[in-house]
Amino acid sequence: MTSMEHVDLRRRAEKRVEDREAGRSEQADQDALRLPHEQEVHELELEIQDEELRAARLEVEVGLERYSEIFDLAPVGYLVIGEDERIVDSNLAGARLLGAERSGLLGQRVDPFVREVDRPAFARFVAQVFNSPAPESCELSLAPEGALLREVRLAGVSLAGTQRTVLIAIEDVTARKCAEGALRDEIRHKDEFLAALSHELRNPLAPIRNSLYVLERAAPEGQQAHRAQAVIDRQVGHLTHIVDDLLEVTRIARGKIRLQLSRVELGELVRSALDDYRPGLEAAGIALEARLGSEPCWVDADATRLVQILGNLLANALKFTPRGGKVEVDLLRDREAVTLSVRDTGVGIPPEIRPTLFQPFVQAPQASDRTQGGLGLGLATVKGLVELHGGTVKVFSEGVGRGAEFTVRLPLAAAPERAAVTVHQGDRRHHRVLVIEDNPDAADSLRDALLLSGHDVQVAYDGPTGLDMAMDSRPDAVICDIGLPGMDGYEVARTIRRTEALKATYVVALTGYALPEDLRRARESGFDRHVAKPPTMEKLEQILAEAPSLMGADVAESRPHLPG
Repeated sequence: MTSMEHVDLRRRAEKRVEDREAGRSEQADQDALRLPHEQEVHELELEIQDEELRAARLEVEVGLERYSEIFDLAPVGYLVIGEDERIVDSNLAGARLLGAERSGLLGQRVDPFVREVDRPAFARFVAQVFNSPAPESCELSLAPEGALLREVRLAGVSLAGTQRTVLIAIEDVTARKCAEGALRDEIRHKDEFLAALSHELRNPLAPIRNSLYVLERAAPEGQQAHRAQAVIDRQVGHLTHIVDDLLEVTRIARGKIRLQLSRVELGELVRSALDDYRPGLEAAGIALEARLGSEPCWVDADATRLVQILGNLLANALKFTPRGGKVEVDLLRDREAVTLSVRDTGVGIPPEIRPTLFQPFVQAPQASDRTQGGLGLGLATVKGLVELHGGTVKVFSEGVGRGAEFTVRLPLAAAPERAAVTVHQGDRRHHRVLVIEDNPDAADSLRDALLLSGHDVQVAYDGPTGLDMAMDSRPDAVICDIGLPGMDGYEVARTIRRTEALKATYVVALTGYALPEDLRRARESGFDRHVAKPPTMEKLEQILAEAPSLMGADVAESRPHLPG
C-alpha cells in the first residue's frame, strides 16, 4: 500500500470513530481516551482493508473465470507450452485441431502432431517466441495420427510468470489454402486456354490468307483456285466450330440451352451419324466398329444435341488415336436406360486428369506442337448436354497408352404409337432478296452467293436506305443484320411490320448476336427467322425455301415459329 493510500485509509477510519464519539458525553479526560481511540482507528483500518481485499479477490476470480471461458470456448486454438515444448494447457479448439482429447494433451510434446517435414520449422518458431519480446508467426501443417492434414497459421507470444511459457494461437487456414490452390489452378487453366485459343485461331487464319493470295493470282477455273477455295471452306468451318464451342459451353454454364425434345430412336440416329463420321476416321487410318443391336432404343431427346454429343466423342477419339488404331461404338439397353459407349485404342488418360476431364479448358498435357490440341471444350459440352437430358457420362482408362472409353447413359422412353413422317422440300424457288448489312465485304459476298443461286438480290448498307429500297422493290425476303449503325436491325424489323405494304415480307435476322436473349428480341421485333453468322448457303437456302409457304399463310400465326 502506498503512503497516500495509507493516509486515506487512516482518514476514513478516524472519520468513523469521530462519528461514533460525536454522540457520547465527555466523561473522561481526553488523554485517557487517546489510546483506545488509536486502537479503534487501527482496528477499523484493518477492517476496511480486509473488505477491499475481499472485493479485489472477488473481482480477480470473476476475471479469471471469464478468461477461462474465453480461453476454453474461443474458435481459435490455443496452446500453452513450456521450454521443453510440452503442453501445459490447451483449449477445446486447440485439442480439436491436434485431433486429441484435451485431458490427454497435458504433458505431451507438440512435435508428433506436426507434419514431419515441418518439425524443424516448428522448433525454430518456438525458440524465436521464447527469445523475442515481440509476437512471432509461421505457417505449417498439422498431421495428427488418423486425422486429416490441416494447414495452420501459428502466432506465439511469451507469457510472464515464474515459469517460462509461451502462448501459441493456432488458426486453421486449410480452406483458405485450398481456395488459393483452386484459384492458382483456375488462373493456370485460363492462361493455358488463352494460349490454346490463340494457337487454334491462328492456325486457320494462315491458310485462309495464303489461299486468298492464290485466288488473286490463279486462273479462276484452274486447279489452284479450286484448291484454294476448298482450303478456305474447310478453315472457315474450323473457325466456326471453335466459336460455336465457346458459345455452347457458356450457354450450358448459364442454363441458357433449351432442348427441342422429341421421341428419338437412338439406334437409327447413331447409325446415321456414324455414316457421316466414318470417312474422316478411315482417312486417318482408324477403323470404326459399331455394335448397335436390333432392338429399338427410344429416348426423349433433342436429336441435334445427341448427334453433337456423339460427334464430340468421336472427334475426341479421332484426335487422340494414332493411325492403325480402332474406335468401337456400342449401344446397349436395359429395363430403365440405354448406354452409348465410345471406346478407342488411343493415348489413354493419365489418372490425375480424369477427375477434372469434363471441366472446361481441361486437357491432358500437350506437346508444344499441339498436333493433338484443342480448347478442352468438347467433353465439357458433352457433360452439359448429357445432364440436360437427365443422363450421365463417365470415362474409364487404364492409363497412358491404354486407350479410353466414354459411356453415356440416358433414360429410356416408351415407343411412340407411330413413327414421324419425313417431309421433303419441294423444288427450290428463286426470290427477290434484299440484304441489309453494314459490312461491305459481308454484304457483297452474300449478294454474289445468292445471285449464283438464281435469286434477284439488292444490297443496302444501313437501315434507312434498306427501308427505302424495300418500299420501292417489295422484296420477298429481307436478310438483315442486327448491329447496324444508327437504326439497328430490331428497329428495321419493327418498321417493316408496321408498314402495310411490307407486312407479308419474310424477314430473316443474320447476326453475330446468337444468345437466347437475342433470339427473344428478334422474335419480339418481328423477325421470322434468326440465323447466326456465319451461315452455310445450304442453311440460307433452306430458310428462303420456307418463305413462300409462310407468305401465303397468316403472318401473325407464322411468326412465333422463330426458334428460340
